[in-house]
Amino acid sequence: MGLGLGFARRFLRARQGNVAMLFALSMPAVMMVGLGGVDVNRIYTVRAHLQDALDAATLAAARSNFTDNENITKVGLAALKANLQQVPQIEFDNEATFVLNNQGVVVGSAKVKVKTLVANIVLPPYGQVMDDKIPVASTSEVFRSNNRIEVALVLDNTGSMEGAKLTNTKKAAKDLITRLAAADARSVEEDAVRIALVPFSETVRISPGLSANDGASDSRRPAWLSNANDHTGATGSTGLFDSGEGRFTLLQRMGIGWKGCVESRAYPHSVRDTTPSSANQATMFVPQFAPDDPDRDAYNNDNAWRNYATSNNYLADGMAGSSKAFSSSSARTKAYWDRLKRVAKYGESTPNLKDDKGPNRGCSLEPVIRLTDQYSTLTSAVDRMVAVGTTNVPMGLMWGWHAVSPNLPFGDGRAYGSERLQKIIILMTDGENVNNVANNPAGSNMTGVGMAYQARYGFNASSSATQRRNAMDDKLAELCTNIRTQNIIVYSVGVQVDPRTQELLRGCATQAENYFNVTAAGDIGAAFDRIAGAIENLRISR
Repeated sequence: MGLGLGFARRFLRARQGNVAMLFALSMPAVMMVGLGGVDVNRIYTVRAHLQDALDAATLAAARSNFTDNENITKVGLAALKANLQQVPQIEFDNEATFVLNNQGVVVGSAKVKVKTLVANIVLPPYGQVMDDKIPVASTSEVFRSNNRIEVALVLDNTGSMEGAKLTNTKKAAKDLITRLAAADARSVEEDAVRIALVPFSETVRISPGLSANDGASDSRRPAWLSNANDHTGATGSTGLFDSGEGRFTLLQRMGIGWKGCVESRAYPHSVRDTTPSSANQATMFVPQFAPDDPDRDAYNNDNAWRNYATSNNYLADGMAGSSKAFSSSSARTKAYWDRLKRVAKYGESTPNLKDDKGPNRGCSLEPVIRLTDQYSTLTSAVDRMVAVGTTNVPMGLMWGWHAVSPNLPFGDGRAYGSERLQKIIILMTDGENVNNVANNPAGSNMTGVGMAYQARYGFNASSSATQRRNAMDDKLAELCTNIRTQNIIVYSVGVQVDPRTQELLRGCATQAENYFNVTAAGDIGAAFDRIAGAIENLRISR
């Protein structure tokens, strides 16, 4: 008995076997942690893949044109299935929903099951560590743009656009309008997208025009159009005529309606969004009025006269000719000015308007379409655009600004700084600024900058072609700066333009990425497609 008690005491005091015993007892727990960690890591990996796939699917659902949850879910589910095909060892039983809520947010939710590889084994005494399949869920939110946008499409319609460039521009513009119309359709905001169209060449046709009587009537003519005798450019050394006269009055005397083209305002209003006021005639707009050129064949001994360009001769001058009037260069020049600027001849004889002659000469552009959400009206106008005239980029861009501005002459844009509002101008051109030098004392033909001798753009009748381009380029650069100060986003597209114009357009864009240098007419659509994508860009919020 004493021997037995002694063994028992030694056994209880023994410590040598504790490590082995504890290791044996803890082995199932160690295995559970180790084996389970393999599948835990897989779960984290699958969750990351699911989040990426769901983000993309929710974005696709949000970008669809649908506003009902059933169709939004169909789009999202199809995209999610495609995105999950590359994720191994999962089961997806179409457990996903995509819901558009009242705040314009598409909320995507999805659940998959991860097949466990090793952690579903039975470990006595703990039993099965994990289930055969572990659910993994995720959610994603995409805000359908709740910003309102106002877009002015300022498109070059000059003669050099004829052919492939204009054809591709029309398609690109219509595709962009269609994409933005779809963005409007899926917005929860009323009038979320409004677009204006501004075709330009050497001038801009801001409206279909007015009849002769309506133009001369103060009550039927827009208040920002001047018929005053003393408007800027009416008189003085830079006056169009030798005495002040309202241009609508002259049109009425001849029984000719106004076709809708205007002159640029004199600097600095030519590059500013100044509200027109009759109290300051320099801020008012006047119709583009091409003066009658001197008669070509009505005088004796006028062979030297015929060296002058007088292609817009549509009225009899009402002045007698004589050999003395053409006896010298100076006499011939004086005779030219006497006839060109004589205002009394308007209404004295019946105008000959054949071959695009007359006061509306050069005004054959498609008219501006003011801000609207009638997208079919816009696309129809794009289809009607024609290539005609030379390039006056500053005037086209200025009227793009007028189109989205809250100020007159249109006043269609919402107020600057309005909440959740973005104004955008898209400018496209294929050429450099030009004001051709004509072979006559006037130094030019009528364009949107007026006659060169009016000096409205920083050059005059004696200025060279280079000086004229320099002045127009300077005005364009200043105009671009002024537009950006109003937080208007500018995209610019140069189609086969020279390096100098490339730099101008790149500097005009809000940022370098907003300028697109297109070297082939076939690539115009790609540039517009990228711009449309940037405009309709959506933000993911998880």
